[in-house]
Amino acid sequence: MKVIDPARIRRWRKQERYSQAQLGMLVRRSQNTIHLLETGGMKTCTEGLALALAARLGVPWEELFEAEEHDVLHRITNAPKRVSSKAPNEGPHSRKIPA
Repeated sequence: MKVIDPARIRRWRKQERYSQAQLGMLVRRSQNTIHLLETGGMKTCTEGLALALAARLGVPWEELFEAEEHDVLHRITNAPKRVSSKAPNEGPHSRKIPA
């Protein structure tokens, strides 16, 4: 997820009266990660971190982040595969046990 405006994260954090260390602890990241996000040193982050930050700051994630094209493609290409309708012992390497 791409950070829209690093200063916006900082403003929301300060409005909620969290220190960088406190917010980092709440989203299971370091104070340095929060610092980097707020100063533009970290321009992207994982979807999980973006959602956690937005939830802790009480703001929709779209206010702080935008989904990058590769995020969407990653979700599509890594979608769960269809499960085969074959029985577990009907694969190409299965052996028939004589009766």
